[in-house]
Amino acid sequence: MNAALGDLAFDPAATPTLVDSVADALRETILSGTIGPGERLVEAELARELRVSRGPVREALALLGKEGIVISVPRHGKFVQGFTPRLIDELYSLRMLLEPFAVSRVIASLDDDGRQRLEGAVAAIAQAVAADDARTLARCDIGFHHLLYELADHDLLMRAWQDNIAGKLQILLNVTTMTLSALADAERQHRLLLEPIVAADEPLARSRLEDHIAEAAGRARTGLSDKSRKRQVGS
Repeated sequence: MNAALGDLAFDPAATPTLVDSVADALRETILSGTIGPGERLVEAELARELRVSRGPVREALALLGKEGIVISVPRHGKFVQGFTPRLIDELYSLRMLLEPFAVSRVIASLDDDGRQRLEGAVAAIAQAVAADDARTLARCDIGFHHLLYELADHDLLMRAWQDNIAGKLQILLNVTTMTLSALADAERQHRLLLEPIVAADEPLARSRLEDHIAEAAGRARTGLSDKSRKRQVGS
């Protein structure tokens, strides 16, 4: 006979909406750069700031860990994802494998709605550049590439992007965008990506995307190196 629900040894379920709300608040704080890479995330302090108990904070941090923007260090606690030269190399080399594949799938099935959404994503980048808004530019940049993965219509590919790349990439852009004047050219860069996609020129689209990723990797390495030198000078 099945036991009554009240007789089962389940822990009380947390309210999903509360955990999701806490995760959304923490995600926005991290991805906006308010809490920087490598900073420790203390559950008690976050709970006090958000005016919730520690349970939802703990669960929210676990969710953000699955997204790759929070890491757990045994015996030390949880931290915002930081960056090393190796992580940058792995991040962009993984993009170099996955994103051209995504673009090939996009070209194979692109319809008018997809074209309009891609045009809109580039227009959003242009607006952020015109407003000299680096934070919004970082989000719009990620948004364009997220849309490529979405339009590729491949669940495992999207999961690889969301779990391993997207969050880390936005954090990285937040800490390097201010020093990278090349990003003022972001609209032209992304129009160069869009043109062969719309024209269904797969070889050119893949070639331009690979160049784009390689250039972005170089800028990220330079930005990380510059920040490291500044910390050394200030210490």
